[in-house]
Amino acid sequence: MAKTSSMLLKRRLDIADIVREKGEVKVDELSELLNVSGVTIRQDLNYLEQQGYLKRSFGGAIYVAPEHGIHTKVSNTQLTNSVENNDIELVLACLDLINDDDTLFLGHGNLLRKLIPYLYNKKNLTIIVNDISHVVLAKEFTQAEVLVIGGMISEHNVIIYNKELDSVLKNHPVSLFITEVNAISPENELIIQDSGLMGSYQLLLKNAHKSVIVLPQRMSHNEVNSIGLLEHIDTAILSRSAMTEYHQQLLDCQFKQSLTNKKSVVYQKIQG
Repeated sequence: MAKTSSMLLKRRLDIADIVREKGEVKVDELSELLNVSGVTIRQDLNYLEQQGYLKRSFGGAIYVAPEHGIHTKVSNTQLTNSVENNDIELVLACLDLINDDDTLFLGHGNLLRKLIPYLYNKKNLTIIVNDISHVVLAKEFTQAEVLVIGGMISEHNVIIYNKELDSVLKNHPVSLFITEVNAISPENELIIQDSGLMGSYQLLLKNAHKSVIVLPQRMSHNEVNSIGLLEHIDTAILSRSAMTEYHQQLLDCQFKQSLTNKKSVVYQKIQG
């Protein structure tokens, strides 16, 4: 299957970043900035709208902020400082941890889906997914081998645990497991929303060479849905709002800050 050119991928990522930063932008402005025709820009905007990066408006596009799978229109750039608009910073922090030749298990959800287009220049990558929505995007944007674990499909188009995962992990040892969590309990448990994924993620935490959690914001949770403990992971990527709640807890569990910016903080486990 022919792959989308690197130039096309870079332009679409640039458009997504411009729309995110400005809140709203016109086709003519993007055409001038990127030195391509308005027809080309409209095609790019249509594609990016299908992938959930923006919303088409009359003569241009507006940024949308994801919230539990529902997209909300953004009418001014001030909203980009809110918790819901920190996705790209969290995604880029994840990207820094992914190397050529990795076998990556990429967890479910809209936030991690936004990571996939940024993997276009990674070489010899194998991506294992359990989210049907990840598959087309991974085939379109990356040159990776893409594996989909089988099983029952949940209402959110996510494949829940089944025995096939064991054989997949034996044939394709996971070097990096990245997943989003809803919260960290006072007992240091990593909480997810979907109980059907617990078995899969518990197995991945046990078998992956390195594991990363992403926590955009603390959400209400059922503490029964634990996939493991903080001590089982290597890296935690938190939004600033989540950091204020969990900072001391992470320090107490022998993590240290390795990277910080205005919107996100990365914690690495101290190797003893």
